[in-house]
Amino acid sequence: MKSSEIINKTMDRDDLASPDASAIVAELNALIKELRSRSLRISSWFGQFDLSGDPLSSERINRGYGYQPLDDAVDDINFPWFLYWEIAWVVMNTPFRPGDSVLDLGGCSSLFGYYLASKGLRVCCVDKKKELVKNADHVAAETGWHLKNYAMDMREMSFDTQFNHITSICVFEHIPLHDRIRINETIRSLLVEGGNFSITFDYRNPSKTVSINSPQDVYEQFVEPSRLAMRGNQVFHDNGKSYLVHPFHHKDASWAQRIQRIRRGQFSWWDLFSRKSENEYTFGACFLQKTG
Repeated sequence: MKSSEIINKTMDRDDLASPDASAIVAELNALIKELRSRSLRISSWFGQFDLSGDPLSSERINRGYGYQPLDDAVDDINFPWFLYWEIAWVVMNTPFRPGDSVLDLGGCSSLFGYYLASKGLRVCCVDKKKELVKNADHVAAETGWHLKNYAMDMREMSFDTQFNHITSICVFEHIPLHDRIRINETIRSLLVEGGNFSITFDYRNPSKTVSINSPQDVYEQFVEPSRLAMRGNQVFHDNGKSYLVHPFHHKDASWAQRIQRIRRGQFSWWDLFSRKSENEYTFGACFLQKTG
């Protein structure tokens, strides 16, 4: 891979039009249908089962103004195109091979974890939500996939083996900044030489608790503490496109929703009357490797 190849970047819906991405989208749709036909549960993009689809819920307004599902989406209520982009972009830019070992951080019962396991990878997932761990164990038993699941805090991971790959799909932005850096300081020791760390995250999310707003933030929070090398372009690329709006800023957010987020420390009281009339943030992806 050339160092000039732009893979460390923000999300672009147009990426899903490529032949490789289209093939992954088709496989994801088929996997969802197969698991649904067998009554096997998949966690939604919000990390919980079976979203309601209520147009005024935080999850729906988070999708931003003018959201449009993929034409062939089989379950857009639970799996918006954002998630398809994250999975496709990580899969397309990580050298996964059948039999490789993968440690997925915060992805028990996720579509991503299931997809990797269905492709013949040996997947190990850690998650704090015991319900998701228990369900993923059930799915593994029913499918025969090599899928192990642990109820474990990412800050206290303990394994007696190393992995070919470590992945995480939009989890780190939910972790306090000091813990985020602490976790990334342990990643190198969990990877084999030449192993890959492939992640996605919220980028330019206005919540004070996220703070991933610039290429420098990506470097200081992921690259520097992990002591891993960036694959592809060496400076994170922001294409300037925004697809999501924070529920706090959406014009349809209730006062109760706004006050709740202020109390969580995501916004300040003087932000109470702030609104956004257009989308304001996006997702990003970064690809690192253990070398030397």
